[in-house]
Amino acid sequence: MPCALRSSSPSDRAAVSRPLKIALKDHLGKSHRLSQALARAGHQFVTEGRADLLLVDFDPPVFGYRELIDHYKSMGAKVLLYPHGAGPLISYDNQFEPYAQVDGTLNIGPGYAEVARRIGDPRPSHVIGWSLCDQKPFRAAADVRKVVFAPLHPSGWGTLAEHNRAYNAATYAELLKGPWELTVRHIGTLEQNGLWPADGVKYVVGGYELAFAEMDACDVVVAGEGTYPSLAVARGVPTVVYGQMQPPMYGLPDEEPIPLRSLERYAGYHRFPLDVDDGPLDELLHVAAASEAPIAEWKRRHIGEPLDDAAFCSLIERIVREPAARVELDETRAFTVAGFADELHERPDLLREYADAVGPGDDATLVLWGLGLDASQTLSLVERAVAAAGIADDRLPDVLLLPLPGSAVADRALAERCSAVLSDWPPVGRLGELPRFAGVPQVA
Repeated sequence: MPCALRSSSPSDRAAVSRPLKIALKDHLGKSHRLSQALARAGHQFVTEGRADLLLVDFDPPVFGYRELIDHYKSMGAKVLLYPHGAGPLISYDNQFEPYAQVDGTLNIGPGYAEVARRIGDPRPSHVIGWSLCDQKPFRAAADVRKVVFAPLHPSGWGTLAEHNRAYNAATYAELLKGPWELTVRHIGTLEQNGLWPADGVKYVVGGYELAFAEMDACDVVVAGEGTYPSLAVARGVPTVVYGQMQPPMYGLPDEEPIPLRSLERYAGYHRFPLDVDDGPLDELLHVAAASEAPIAEWKRRHIGEPLDDAAFCSLIERIVREPAARVELDETRAFTVAGFADELHERPDLLREYADAVGPGDDATLVLWGLGLDASQTLSLVERAVAAAGIADDRLPDVLLLPLPGSAVADRALAERCSAVLSDWPPVGRLGELPRFAGVPQVA
């Protein structure tokens, strides 16, 4: 029988070939770290003519995105979405469907790949790491004296949905009651943000570019959900968020919000743990400033590890140069159960329950999907889960690690092989149609 902990993964080796020709649509500087890594690896960026790859941040049916994608696809290019910002593209849950002409998505952390799975994005999703700024250790503050407020910002047309203006105004009013020195970093006018001038407050007119000066000088950031608070978390700044999981909008004048279709599948998983709605603001700010513990798992999922330039370039080369790999699972035992490496890392009790019911000698295999992760990242998650569950080496059941991109193809392959799922996550896709694990069936 197979050994206890083994891995099934595609080769990480990219074929040696000429440099790739890459077309790039940059979004407010958010592709710079990625393009720098690829350029240092010897790849060429082109502005006209044929390209092997188009890197683009988004794929909506407006603003010329799909026309650009179609142009490069017609010449045989692969198309990959790099992170539009720090946040999952939940536009797929209310505004439009994922564009089939896109060959895959590049995600900051495993949390974004998992949200994509729950929304139903069928395309391959890969985890590449954090690339938007340098990461810094958490810096606790014994007292909260300086607060930066970054409201939900208006669009380039100066428009902001009324519910977001109301969120801004209510949060601002509470901040004005506090004893701290308040700096408001806003995009557009105060009026467009739903705010007003107040004595003793410093106002900084910002832009859409990545900026760190104000957050690096404060004790706590309070910000509307989006890239700015994620930058603060990555830089170790205590952070409180508000206005989470609101329906995405294009920002067009007179646009009406469209409700999210499947929010219950991912709201609890993606929600930042310290939200203005969770309690008195003064208490929340001090909780945020005291310790990183309340947000540690969120940070692991949604900020993740820093971008590894070599691993990123190898991934890009493999995606572009090799045909889409078929999902082929290694040998498994008679009764096969699917699980998620990311979930068991956070819920080692689930793995403990499985190990109490299934031993290494049983004719059963647990396949753990490292969604979007590589082999070493998946192995690291599972090893930590095994240690946290207190499972001795000689009691570890047969486990097959599956470091594969999130995709409908992988979901279908797992569902066809497996008979049950070891998970408390919401049922999604073909795997979601399988029964939850309740023990190995007894043969009469």
